[in-house]
Amino acid sequence: MADLRARLDLAPEDAVRFFAAKGEALSWDWHELRGDAHAHAFTVAKATSLDVLRVIRTQVQRAIEGGVGFADFKRTLAPQLQDMGWWGKADVLDAETGELKPAQLGSARRLRTIFQTNVQTAYMAGRYKRYLADVESRPYWRYVAIMDGRTRPAHAALHGKVYRWDDPIWQVIWPPNGWGCRCRVDALTEAQVRRLGLRVESGADAVVELQVPVGRDGDMVAVKGVKFNDAMGMPKVFRPDPGWDYNPGAAWARFDDGGHKPDAPADAAPAPSTLHTAAGQKTWAALRMPSASTGVWPAHPSQGLLAEPASANQGAAAVREALGLARSMRRTFDTPVGEVTLRPELLPAADDLARGLTARLAAHVVPTLSEPAEVWLTAYADGTYRLRYLAAFGDATTDDWARYMLVRVNRDGSLHWQAATDAATADAWRAGTLLYRRKGL
Repeated sequence: MADLRARLDLAPEDAVRFFAAKGEALSWDWHELRGDAHAHAFTVAKATSLDVLRVIRTQVQRAIEGGVGFADFKRTLAPQLQDMGWWGKADVLDAETGELKPAQLGSARRLRTIFQTNVQTAYMAGRYKRYLADVESRPYWRYVAIMDGRTRPAHAALHGKVYRWDDPIWQVIWPPNGWGCRCRVDALTEAQVRRLGLRVESGADAVVELQVPVGRDGDMVAVKGVKFNDAMGMPKVFRPDPGWDYNPGAAWARFDDGGHKPDAPADAAPAPSTLHTAAGQKTWAALRMPSASTGVWPAHPSQGLLAEPASANQGAAAVREALGLARSMRRTFDTPVGEVTLRPELLPAADDLARGLTARLAAHVVPTLSEPAEVWLTAYADGTYRLRYLAAFGDATTDDWARYMLVRVNRDGSLHWQAATDAATADAWRAGTLLYRRKGL
């Protein structure tokens, strides 16, 4: 088996940053963390001790940072795990059930899986970030499988297929797409697409959801897949392995511990309570787009402001009601650039909601996320990225604090929202990479 090295034809800075930003999660089964949760938590199934988890993590990080191959990784890590007793088969306490269960701990095969999974995911997340920064010159992305005897037929069937960078299909099939997946994506210019005679397909209506069994107990879980036609023109469905039907790079862009902090311009005086946008990003003006002042954004009906809360708890309750969370622990819905999950525990703190307009603007949040005029991926001075959803409400004569609305999705899944009455402020929000623009604009 070829020795997968931590290079993958990509400068390592973004891959290193992706892996370093992860937290740690103890789990009995890898599937206990679903989808994009793996973008911000490092876990190894049956590693129920933080000491064991951190020893493994240290060697994975060393591999990503230094281009270490699997042989060196195994040679260093195996003796450490053997000394800690995390090797071979043993009875292990399942913290969830309190039962001792037989489990396979460390082995050469498991170390290869840990190595390949984490190195490949980190580098493909980094590649996604690099490609996003270059979509103006290379707007077409081509799926590339390693066409040898070990490649799964479903992965090989996607080899050579080309979609635009903003096609929703990339939120499902961006590699890796399963255990041991070695696929990658190439970015192409329009001239390259023409010269190579490639056909650009659309995956806008291709995404489907399937129920598939997972684990030894056969529990059913939802997995996203994509419909496509194979080389013979026959309809097929490509399904990533359970838990792999997400884009690690996009999930990383949405996760951070910045929390509920207001935006500040790049040249503002630094303050601990603000997130500063990075200087030098492309703006709406550089892209020759019209100003928000022209009224080009389709406007939602004015939502008005919620009643001023009499207390912090009343404000928090009103926000949950406005977001549809009054009787639910979470709410997930589709946006033009992927799913957003609202959770009560990730809303602004009750004390924050009792001050200013935050709570009173909550009725504008869901329309802004579900039907934005534009969505931008904006860089911040700390080297991270966040999604900005922008929308307009009412009209120029509307006496409403939310003529223009920004909803920012932080990388930990929390939301920050703010409003403006003037187009100049709305235009200042329009910086970074434009991920979505409503049709007709």
